Amino acid sequence: MPLRDYCNPDAILCSLEAADKEDALRQLVESMARAKMIAKTRAASIFEEVIGRERQASTGIGGGIGVPHARSGHVKKMALAVARVPSGIEFDAIDGELVSVILLLVSPEGSAEEHLKAMRSIVSLARDRYNLKRLQGCRSPQSFIDLFEEVDG
Repeated sequence: MPLRDYCNPDAILCSLEAADKEDALRQLVESMARAKMIAKTRAASIFEEVIGRERQASTGIGGGIGVPHARSGHVKKMALAVARVPSGIEFDAIDGELVSVILLLVSPEGSAEEHLKAMRSIVSLARDRYNLKRLQGCRSPQSFIDLFEEVDG
């Protein structure tokens, strides 16, 4: 499935202000709940799974991009939330740079192959210099969705 199919415009935050990485991830999980991508009653558990995964190894892949992710028994289908952080946020990225775009992917536990395919798509998008600049330049939910559709197309 294309990245666009995992997204909901209500879970794309174009001007996120967060105190730290945990706060940013909490806000992204909450946006998934508001967008009805995950159950509100499961948001705290999903957040703990995302943080647990992040504690194993940072998902700051460099170039100002963070790709936190988790597989969870609390979701029935894959969900992608996106945040643009204009001021940047410390994310323990491999290049030591602040992260300005976060793409949070939460997948059902039994979807390892689909999860890996989506992660490859996200990383491929972020590793391409041209698309990385475009990703960092998105200013609206629709601009992120349009980029995902174009890259997936």
